[in-house]
Amino acid sequence: MQKLPESFNSIFEEQVYSILDYENPFKRSNKLGHITASGLVINNGKVLLIFHPFIKRWFQPGGHIDDGELPIDAAIREVYEETGFICVPDSKDLEPIDIDIHEIPANPKKGEDTHLHIDLLYCLRVSSQEQSTEDLACAWISFDQVESDRIKRALAKLN
Repeated sequence: MQKLPESFNSIFEEQVYSILDYENPFKRSNKLGHITASGLVINNGKVLLIFHPFIKRWFQPGGHIDDGELPIDAAIREVYEETGFICVPDSKDLEPIDIDIHEIPANPKKGEDTHLHIDLLYCLRVSSQEQSTEDLACAWISFDQVESDRIKRALAKLN
């Protein structure tokens, strides 16, 4: 069994261990949850956010990791699909800048029960833009207008 840092204190601890010990922790077939990836795209003191149509809040773009895909590649793909921005890693360091564990509410339309996402957040920068393949609202939000505690935490780590 993998060990979490001693500083880790979560009501989700047992579920997290089960997800990490699952044969493929990225697979959506694990009903307890899975590892996901997202991109923190920063440009001129603003961060790119999408309005999540189900949760009804502004978040960084991100989502599920496909079979055989590296998490950072999934973050880049998800940003592109959700916003049309083609991104690259912001540095040579390909480690996530933040890891967050959060509960996803049940979504009867998708046939999904409540489950966890262990989300790996990568810092990305825009290289070009195309038309988005998804119909999601997105916007560049100034740092002082960000409401998400997780995004605030990640921005503080970068400064």
